[in-house]
Amino acid sequence: MFTEFFTKEITSALKRPMIYIFLFIITLLVFGAVASDNVVIGGSVGNVYKNAPHVITTYVSILTIFGLMIATAFFNNAALRDYENDFNEILFSTPIKKSAYFFGRFFGALVLSTIPLLGVFLGFLLGAVIGPAAGWIEPDRIGPFYFSSFVNNYLLLILPNMFFAGAIIFAMANQWKSTVISFVGTLIIIIGYLVSGTLLSDLENQVLGALTDIFGMRAYSVDARYFTPMEKNTVSIGFSGWLLYNRMIWISVGILILAVAYKLFSFTEKQKKTKEIKPEKKTITQFYLPKISLNFNAKSQLTFFNSFFKISLLSILKSTTYKILFVFSTILIIVTFYGGFEYYGLHAYPLTYNMIEDINNTTSIFVIIILVFFSGELIWKDRNSHINEVIDSTPHFSIVSLIAKAVSLVIVTSLINLFLILIALFYQLINGYTNLELSVYALDFLYNNLPKYATWSMVLLFIQVIINNKYIGYFISILFLFLLDIIFLMLEINTNMFRIGATPSMTYSDMNEFGPALPSVLWFNLYWFLFGVFCLLLAGLFWIRGTSESFKIRVTSLKKHLNKNYTIGISSVFIAFIGVAGFLYYNTQILNHYNTSDEDEKDQIAYETTYKKYENSLIPKVVDIKYDIAIYPETRKVEAKIKLKLVNKTALPIDSLHFSLTKKWNQKIYIKNAKQVLNDEKLDYTIYKLNKALLPNDTIAILVEATYINKGIENEVSSLDIIKNGTFFNNFNILPYMGYNEGVEIADKNTRKKHNLPEKKRMPKLEENCGVNCMQNYLSNGRADWVTVETVISTSINQLAVAPGSLIKEWQENNRNYFNYKVDTISQNFYSFMSAEYQVARRKWKGIDLEVYYDKKHTYNTEIMLDALQKSLSYYTENFGPYFHKQARIIEFPRYSTFAQAFPGTMPYSEAFGFVIDLRDAEKNNVIDFVIAHEMAHQWWAHQVVGANMQGGTMLSESFAEYSALMVMKKTLNDSLKMKNFLKYDLDRYLNGRSGETENELPLYKVENQGYIHYGKGSVIMYALQDYVGEKNVNTALKNFLEEYRYKEPPYPTSLNFLNHLEAQLPDSQKYLITDWFKEITLYDFRLTEASYKKVNNNYEITMKVEAYKLKADTIGNETKVELNDWVNIGVYADKDEKKLLYEKKVLFNKKNNHFTFTVNALPAKAAIDPRKILIERVYTDNTKSITEM
Repeated sequence: MFTEFFTKEITSALKRPMIYIFLFIITLLVFGAVASDNVVIGGSVGNVYKNAPHVITTYVSILTIFGLMIATAFFNNAALRDYENDFNEILFSTPIKKSAYFFGRFFGALVLSTIPLLGVFLGFLLGAVIGPAAGWIEPDRIGPFYFSSFVNNYLLLILPNMFFAGAIIFAMANQWKSTVISFVGTLIIIIGYLVSGTLLSDLENQVLGALTDIFGMRAYSVDARYFTPMEKNTVSIGFSGWLLYNRMIWISVGILILAVAYKLFSFTEKQKKTKEIKPEKKTITQFYLPKISLNFNAKSQLTFFNSFFKISLLSILKSTTYKILFVFSTILIIVTFYGGFEYYGLHAYPLTYNMIEDINNTTSIFVIIILVFFSGELIWKDRNSHINEVIDSTPHFSIVSLIAKAVSLVIVTSLINLFLILIALFYQLINGYTNLELSVYALDFLYNNLPKYATWSMVLLFIQVIINNKYIGYFISILFLFLLDIIFLMLEINTNMFRIGATPSMTYSDMNEFGPALPSVLWFNLYWFLFGVFCLLLAGLFWIRGTSESFKIRVTSLKKHLNKNYTIGISSVFIAFIGVAGFLYYNTQILNHYNTSDEDEKDQIAYETTYKKYENSLIPKVVDIKYDIAIYPETRKVEAKIKLKLVNKTALPIDSLHFSLTKKWNQKIYIKNAKQVLNDEKLDYTIYKLNKALLPNDTIAILVEATYINKGIENEVSSLDIIKNGTFFNNFNILPYMGYNEGVEIADKNTRKKHNLPEKKRMPKLEENCGVNCMQNYLSNGRADWVTVETVISTSINQLAVAPGSLIKEWQENNRNYFNYKVDTISQNFYSFMSAEYQVARRKWKGIDLEVYYDKKHTYNTEIMLDALQKSLSYYTENFGPYFHKQARIIEFPRYSTFAQAFPGTMPYSEAFGFVIDLRDAEKNNVIDFVIAHEMAHQWWAHQVVGANMQGGTMLSESFAEYSALMVMKKTLNDSLKMKNFLKYDLDRYLNGRSGETENELPLYKVENQGYIHYGKGSVIMYALQDYVGEKNVNTALKNFLEEYRYKEPPYPTSLNFLNHLEAQLPDSQKYLITDWFKEITLYDFRLTEASYKKVNNNYEITMKVEAYKLKADTIGNETKVELNDWVNIGVYADKDEKKLLYEKKVLFNKKNNHFTFTVNALPAKAAIDPRKILIERVYTDNTKSITEM
């Protein structure tokens, strides 16, 4: 009998089109992603094949969410079909087994729910064959197929996920006999998935996040986090690791839920309790019937509005669905708040803008669900209860009822938003944050949320009225809110004028409040509100009064609904909408034309193919620059005059000067005795022919006038550099680029192949005896060496302007502040200019002015920042040499970007980072110290010595700065064990970065500006190096290297020059470290297989057995085991929390299986290999083991 129900469930579904539609959609989507680059789902990047096992798993994981909606339909139908068709009493009166019916229906629905997801595999097969054959992608982007990947993805992800989801949905549908409750079950699953995602924000919670993920996606991502491109291409998802534990947990939970549901299921319906009806007393009541008056005046319509509004509002507020959504949104926001912004394990203060962003991100999905679901419910509620004809016979205008419904939708969505704001305020208070900024909450709601709620409400009601079918209306609504955005994205239609409710991105900043996007947001809000009103007025014309009418009949009867006043109203709204649309079109398409990504790509190709021939044209180098800059924050305008002095440092005469101009800036170039012979305004390239060639060592003067002017409303704010409070731009923004700019070229190798462009040149190869490539450094790329800089900069009377160098003079003129800065020594041609309403915290240290320019709201960490500057200067001057500036400044800029950067004597620092990190807990890592120490270290590494423009150049600045910062932290913390709290993030950065390498991973000494190598790997290797050979020896090598090349003219140093200095400090026994760690890609793999102790007198004899491997990797991650003969730390922790080392010693590992015995004088808790995690190893979890007594 089980077989009958099982097969019937499947065969009946296969006769309906829904399963084939879902299968077709998923197949088509995956086919498009595999066969071309126009559809992007994720997973295939750089060296990873389009059909790699890792990509297949990624697609399955992402489309599981879509599969969840499919599963809801199948399981709900299996549970409720007999009840909805009133067939249950007939069926249940027959001699059928409960188990056969229950499990037959369930497993039939389970099989059906997995069939559409097989479209992932079908899409891969078709895409991998058709894509290359049709010429849409290069054949070399398709790799071999691994059948095991298809099978394992089905068994580990698709089947278990549908089983667990089905268990919840089937159980809830059977228990409550409600389709709405089935969808609530789906929502519970999604909320559970989102909550588990908050656990992955810190490395310490990775395992917990992996185990609590309902779908297993994050468990796989933890297992595959450090997969190399080679492993992504060859290793299929398997029955191992955290994914296996995750599957065992959630399959077990699913079985338990199903078992409980089966226990509760009964063929007999529960009888509802009925209230005892008391007999009524017979009385004679006299009725006075009012006189009927068909009155359509404003007062009567207002009465109807109030009635309709109350009924609509209360019907939503009392509904179970709304209550559940309300509760879930509350739970999710609380979990999100406690997840918080994390960096190196630290949280930010609960600033108002952080709370608002969490609220907006949390409410978005709930708002959409509420508006889509209840727009249909409100339209169809009266029809479903069969009272629509009674209501429609009352003397009210249809539009009044629709307005009442729209207003009720806006209010119920707003209530969720406002309640979450109350929770946010409470969260701020209990965390000791009292600057609540109620006005910011209110304005953000009015600018970003309320207009969107209103527009969506009116448009969704319009869709339901026009479609006249609730469920098709739901489908069309979802299509408008989601799929249209995807289609527009694929077609590269980026204008906000087509995406319903869309506005420009607007980021709130404490420094600059709602910023330059606010006027554009307000105009687009008005545009979409008028569109919504017009849709609602149209819906009023098509509203069905009485019995159902066909669309054709409704069209023909429009005239009788369209009276004079209605015509005036809808015409006025339409004219206003067209007027605003015209204004926005002019501003966003003509005055501020923006390119699509295709247009940008075409311009890049045109630039390269047209001007690549000038790449090696001779260029004079800048030696002196004088700036005269006027900043007008209120109007977002900058005017600059720059006087450049250039010298021909080549051995040949230069007869022409080439410039690549900066987009968004109006730049004019004046050169005496020269004529402009080319001016390509589209591609921003210009050439000046000199009347007389510039001979070697001759100088030439150039005047550049650069202007930035904000023009009107934009589709998206094109520049956040010039703003009302917090202007921040670099010298390369206002100066044209000398010569051909290789940075404009398309970088992605697959896109280049697509357009038949040659392979892009990488950094010049590292050379032992460096030639022409050492004549330019990687920062200025041959456009300058060491320069002198002076600036006169002016700004508004209420602001301070900052430029590089010492402040020579300041004054006021014409109600403006003027400042004259001069860099104290020669520097790289690399610096910034800033202006804002700054407060300044100051301190003196050995004659150097320490300054923090900060916003008045961000006083939290200014003293800590000054301490960090002082500690960094103290360590660096002692170990590396003098600091050549008279000041060290940290300058805050708005959070439109989140980074810190080092310029000569000045360090811009984002408000979203160091200024708002909560450091009240002294036990936490002081990441502010670390980042400031890194940027301060650049005053030596990059601003005193800079690497040649070739492989390894960035190691000499970024890796050395990371090492220097770690040394400052080591001295500050005075506990080497605590340093692993920094090193684990750097190690993760390296291992995770190499996993996504798009070209080739290179050894550290040949790094090509690959951040994960020169930051992540560089810091780990340099820190391990000082642990092995001594901090003094490493610092001596660094200092000697610096003294040899400090402020030296070309040729610039290379990484080989440093390694020579390092080698001189190492004994022969340790020189292998240079080869293993710098010149090759080396990893380790240790496994502590046994750890035990026995008590000997008053001591403890510990025995450790260790498997040890040393691995060498190639550029795409192929690893080979090599001979091991290395010294490695072993250690014993005194506590289970691994906070105190009882014993640590370097021992020689020279074989696979190693056995160590040693004695400690206190009871041990855990044994560890590399206890401070200073070596590069992908899996550390098996390095540590609790010690058991023999």
